[in-house]
Amino acid sequence: TQQDVETCSVASSMVSRTSARSGMSSCSMTSEYIAERIPARQREAARIQQAMKKFVRGMVRGQQMGVISPDGAMRTCTCSLDKKLKTFSIELKGSVRPIPLADMSEVFQGKEPEDIDTPLDELCSTVMLKSQECISFHFPDVPAREHFAMCLQILVDGQQ
Repeated sequence: TQQDVETCSVASSMVSRTSARSGMSSCSMTSEYIAERIPARQREAARIQQAMKKFVRGMVRGQQMGVISPDGAMRTCTCSLDKKLKTFSIELKGSVRPIPLADMSEVFQGKEPEDIDTPLDELCSTVMLKSQECISFHFPDVPAREHFAMCLQILVDGQQ
C-alpha cells in the first residue's frame, strides 16, 4: 500500500511488511542496497583506524627504516613521530633531522616521482617536502610500503 511505501524511508534499514513479502518493491531493494554499502564503508573506516593506530604507536616509539641516498646507497636510519604527531624525525649516524609534517607536501609510492635522481623501485616510498626536496625510504614488501605511505599521507593531510 501507499502508506507502507511512505513509511519505508531510504535511510531506514526497516522493511515494511508488505515489501518484505513481495521482495520486489523498490523500497526493499533500496534498503538492501544501503545495508550492503554502509557496513563496507564502516569496515574500511575501521581498517584504516586500526592501521593508523599501529602506525602511530610504532612511529612514536621509533622504527628502523632504510633510507636511500640520491646515489642509490641504502642506509639504515631510525624514523619517529613526536607524541603530538606534528614532527617526523630521521636519525642517521647520531644526527637527527626533525621535519614538521606541515612541511611535507606528498607521500609517493613505488617509482614516483619519476623526475628525481634517486633510483626507485616498487618497494620505495618517497616523501616530498614543500621545498621540493625528496626523501626516499625502502621497505621489505609492498604492503609495508603501502601502510607507511597511506598512514603518513593521512597525517600530512591533517596538517594542511
